[in-house]
Amino acid sequence: MLPGLAMTAGDIAIEGGLVWSGPGQHHSDGLVHIRAGTVAYAGPRAEGRVPPGTPRLDAAGCTVLPGLIDAHVHLTTNSDHQHVIASDVFRGQVSKPAKLLHGLRNAHRALAAGFTTLRVMGHRGAGEPELRDFTDEGLAVGPRLVVAPWWITMTNGHGDLFYPPYTPREQWDTADGIEECRKLVRLQARAGADFIKVMASGGMSKGERPSWPNYSIAELTAIVETAHELDLRVAAHALSAEGIRRSLAAGVDSIEHGSYLDEEMAIEMAERGTFLVPTMSFNDWCQREGTLRGLTAQGVADLSEAHDRTLKSFALAREAGVKVAMGTDSSGTLCPFGAHARELELYVRHGMSAEEAITTATTNAASLLDRPDLGSLRTGAVGDVVVVEGNVLNDIGRLAQPSNIRHVVRAGRELSGYLRAVSEALDFQEAEHPTRAEDS
Repeated sequence: MLPGLAMTAGDIAIEGGLVWSGPGQHHSDGLVHIRAGTVAYAGPRAEGRVPPGTPRLDAAGCTVLPGLIDAHVHLTTNSDHQHVIASDVFRGQVSKPAKLLHGLRNAHRALAAGFTTLRVMGHRGAGEPELRDFTDEGLAVGPRLVVAPWWITMTNGHGDLFYPPYTPREQWDTADGIEECRKLVRLQARAGADFIKVMASGGMSKGERPSWPNYSIAELTAIVETAHELDLRVAAHALSAEGIRRSLAAGVDSIEHGSYLDEEMAIEMAERGTFLVPTMSFNDWCQREGTLRGLTAQGVADLSEAHDRTLKSFALAREAGVKVAMGTDSSGTLCPFGAHARELELYVRHGMSAEEAITTATTNAASLLDRPDLGSLRTGAVGDVVVVEGNVLNDIGRLAQPSNIRHVVRAGRELSGYLRAVSEALDFQEAEHPTRAEDS
């Protein structure tokens, strides 16, 4: 058995260092005690808090954080950073079993970077719900997965055009009209959906424009009402102003990307409690390295306006008091898994404090997922922890350096040894890609 392999919840104590339990809750010489996979204590270090024989980790000189959450990833995408495949080619030509194996490698990368929970925008039939269940049952090692098995899209909408024209379409790849939309929500719930993703605007695929709205307010409302009746939240891919407006009118729970958000809509989002998942990382990677990652020069140029608009939307959202949940849009080689903390660096560069940024990947993201047991180190929370060398509150960039991730704990089990062994065994040392490349 590989070192550090965790099949069940465990007990562990993490001693010393700066313990960040949640917003405004810091302990400079702290202690976190996890018992049976759950936080039993987090606070100042004190003798007698930990039973004899409990495994201990020394976190002196480190920051101790709750396990981090990336609220927008495409898991079953290309994991081979040394073999760049254009995104549309990968989607159209790689088999579903191969996509799942790529997804497992991507999951390991995310976990090694301290991201213990991923909200997955799934690809139909690629096996993400099954991987989630295997992980939950202790049959596989990986981050917690919160999965939408596939998206809901109209004919000629973003999700339809996301796949190349030569890809055979199956029934329910698209849904048109109120009744088809309702049925597809129910089918996804039956397939094990944790949430619903709907395409409410165009994107950057061939043959479409991000300015196009997708779906009427009536269709979006039917999706939201049906999902909420089944206790499922709804994430809306919405770049265009009209797509965002219709999504808000329908009552979606989160706006993904939100590139063309305006001041009026930002105020409405804040009033409604609608989350924004900005996904700055994707455009950032594409602008800096897109031609090395399978994009044409024209493709990079086409993304430039969306990149600039996302920064403006982020500023408007913060000014209005919109709740921001961190999401990267990690997707194959275009926005690599393992580099998730780049998103937090961008938030800090564009106005957030380091603590605000960390909150987007912990407390806020857990709230979006409706998982109050995640994203904090309070008593009773899930025992997911990342130990980072140095003071992350002074330098958010420390999270982005793989060598700074001292320990990753999932449900009370220390997994760093396992993750290092898997990395060596599967020869993905390219996971040590430069996550903090110099800005141009």
